[in-house]
Amino acid sequence: MRLAPIAALSFLALAGFGIGAFLLPGSPPEADAATEAPSLRSELRDQIAYQALRPAPAGLSDWMLSNVAEGLLARRGRSGPERKVLEVAEGDTLGGLLTEAGVDEGDAHAAVSALDGLYDPTRLKIGQPVTLTFDRRGHDRVLRAVTLMPEVDRTVTARRAPDGGFRSSEAEMELESRPVGVQGQIESSLYADATAAGVPDAVVLSLLQTWAYSVDFQRDLQPGDRFAVLFSQDHNADGSVARLGPVEMARLELTGKTLTMYRFESRDGTVDYYDRDGTSVRRLLLRTPVDGARLTSRFGARRHPILGYTRMHRGVDFGAARGTPIYAAGDGMVEIIGTQRGYGRYIRLRHSNRLSTAYAHMSRFAKLAKGARVRQGEVIGYVGATGQATGPHLHYEVLVGGAQVNPLSVDLPTGNTLEGRDRAEFRRRIEEIDRRFTRLTEQAPVAANPRAGG
Repeated sequence: MRLAPIAALSFLALAGFGIGAFLLPGSPPEADAATEAPSLRSELRDQIAYQALRPAPAGLSDWMLSNVAEGLLARRGRSGPERKVLEVAEGDTLGGLLTEAGVDEGDAHAAVSALDGLYDPTRLKIGQPVTLTFDRRGHDRVLRAVTLMPEVDRTVTARRAPDGGFRSSEAEMELESRPVGVQGQIESSLYADATAAGVPDAVVLSLLQTWAYSVDFQRDLQPGDRFAVLFSQDHNADGSVARLGPVEMARLELTGKTLTMYRFESRDGTVDYYDRDGTSVRRLLLRTPVDGARLTSRFGARRHPILGYTRMHRGVDFGAARGTPIYAAGDGMVEIIGTQRGYGRYIRLRHSNRLSTAYAHMSRFAKLAKGARVRQGEVIGYVGATGQATGPHLHYEVLVGGAQVNPLSVDLPTGNTLEGRDRAEFRRRIEEIDRRFTRLTEQAPVAANPRAGG
């Protein structure tokens, strides 16, 4: 008698455990499922022939037989694979995580070594998940696989091979990019109102940093001003947001002026944001090197709040909560870092032969040393009240030729301007972006995921 593939599969589903009882007595319980399954598949085929179902139907693929074999192993006291998800904490190493989870040191070393070339284990990020898969051998757990996700669209796995060693593999997922257009009105602050309108936190923070070249968020923004932003979100197959794409356009409509910036990649590969005239919005220095701060004291003569007499205030003060990050106002080198009389914890950055900036009263420094190079927008320290200070704030100075000048009025060079073919391509690009934004905002409101990228 010869059964069709579906009938044969039904036979296995109904009688498989009985066949297993016939086949498996005497098999060592400590045998590894990964190495035993191939022999089980062969015995299953022989047993099907013995039950007069020969030849074994072609529809009985190795995949089908493997599933039945795994069920038979489970009947002998085996449980299915066990998964455990670990979260990377500060100071963790991949090998250390594995051994702390009960993985044999030799297996941990072999699995980590197998990933070499696909993933650098030293690049673990705090909060990153690491998935371990175990097989049961009696009362013991044996590592089957280690899986990490270096990027949201890529996974790498070290999996145990039949010879007991580990082999690595990688898989990439296709993400769908969707544009998102959001516009709104400012009532309290750009951050609060933009996030309330559905702009993700990470997008708003990037806008604050980019606009910090030309906007004083404490003085320039007024209730009733408007904002607009066009960005993209990459979605998984189930529709969930996997990651945020770049901001393509952002606009601030302030009293008396409108600031618009567009993302553009020039022919030499440089990516920057430009105004409608093709001039980079980037400046040599940020206007405000701390987010969410209020201007509490200007440059000029003032009565010192502690000393009690009038003297020259050679910088500006920004009041902010203790621990608020302080950013490097521009690219430069750490010229001084340490405690200075009256200034408390103090950093001075040299940006060019004549231009420097200074930051005082910090609660603590970032991991920096004298001579270190920093990039514009990099965190260099945190707001505090060290030195002669009545409360937490940043004292910020700009020095030109060694002399302090008013940071709010100093005339600094602007960024580069696009020319030639780049300028022509940029004009086409902004027309395309404007049309896309108009289409999105004329449709029903697009709800962004406020937590994406946060």
